Amino acid sequence: MSKFAKNLSWIFAGNLVHAILQFLLNILIARVLTTADYGLINYSASLIAFFTSLGTLGFNGIITKKISDEEDKAEEYLGSAIIYRLIFSIFAIISLQIIVRIFDPNNTKLHTVVFFQSITIFFGAFDLIVYFFRYTAQAKVVEVLRLAAFFLSAFWRLIVLATYKSITLYVLGTSIESVFFAVFLVFAFVKIKKTRFKFRNSTAISLMRLSYPFISSAIMTTIYGQVDKIMLNNMIDSTAVAYFSVSLTLAGAISIIPSALIEGFRPDIMASRNRDIKKYHKRLKQLYCMVFWICITYCLFITIFAKDIVLILYGDKYLPAVSSMSLIVWYTSFSYFGAINNMYMVAENKVKWVQVITLVGAILNVLLNFILIPYYGIVGAATASLITQIVANFILLAFIPSLRENFKIIVKGITFQR
Repeated sequence: MSKFAKNLSWIFAGNLVHAILQFLLNILIARVLTTADYGLINYSASLIAFFTSLGTLGFNGIITKKISDEEDKAEEYLGSAIIYRLIFSIFAIISLQIIVRIFDPNNTKLHTVVFFQSITIFFGAFDLIVYFFRYTAQAKVVEVLRLAAFFLSAFWRLIVLATYKSITLYVLGTSIESVFFAVFLVFAFVKIKKTRFKFRNSTAISLMRLSYPFISSAIMTTIYGQVDKIMLNNMIDSTAVAYFSVSLTLAGAISIIPSALIEGFRPDIMASRNRDIKKYHKRLKQLYCMVFWICITYCLFITIFAKDIVLILYGDKYLPAVSSMSLIVWYTSFSYFGAINNMYMVAENKVKWVQVITLVGAILNVLLNFILIPYYGIVGAATASLITQIVANFILLAFIPSLRENFKIIVKGITFQR
């Protein structure tokens, strides 16, 4: 088995196991808690998602390319990027508390849940190390460490569910996972690379110059990924957020496969861009094709069996989620195009278009939610998400001359053309 195939198989297997276990745990918490409390957790997660995306500082989009360009400076690139992200995370945690206390001063449960969940922003800075292991074909290390962190966290959360049934203590368990994973990654990197992280301010600044388009992109992407839940909470209630979150969870259950494929193909695509352009185009078309048709197959399955799936997994109290789930699941086929498109734009040095596309998507999503939610509730939010993903990640590329090649690659990929 080639290094590429072996690395991809480890990413796929790790993502699959982690996603299944997380999925089962989410179902359990949804059944144990009231719909209002489950909605509160998801509403809080949506608020935090804005700062989480901003807190990446766009480094996730460029770190693999920088390591591929100068692998001998990996510890410097990673160390400099991590320090900047840690500094921002402190600002983010404080800002979140100020925001929720201003807009909902009497909701102490929300304040506590947001604080515990926001801890993941700080320790999430160390996730950048993952890209080093994947680039060097050592994905096995990442997946083993991530599962170890998950099991430690899951033990905490199961104890909480079995005894206290407290959403605040349960959410703390989520943060515990990020703490353990960060510690494990640091020790593994130092042991395997036999060096320590280095910080150089000039290096961090040079990374920021390259990554800034991805900062705004991450924010805009989060807006049209999370704004529906925030608007549902403010325009209806947290119960509506719970129903919509169930729809999103089931619609996104397939994410383990496309996400693993995207991360597995990333190092090979980046490396082949400078060495073998035919292989580069071939890999992109293969990736688009696999991701699209896997998602389409899943969409058909969910559409046909939506009601039965909700009843079996969540129970009849979540049946109102069926109407939106049958619609929103179709956006998955196009949502993952966005991640592959960004990879293409990095490889082609066209990252300026990342901001344009995500800005259009964010504006469109907010407008559609504002128009549709008052009339159609969670179905309106689902419709807004579907239209946004199709326009931003597919149709828009055909109207931008410098990205038209990307559009053609997508079409050739999903239609099985060489």
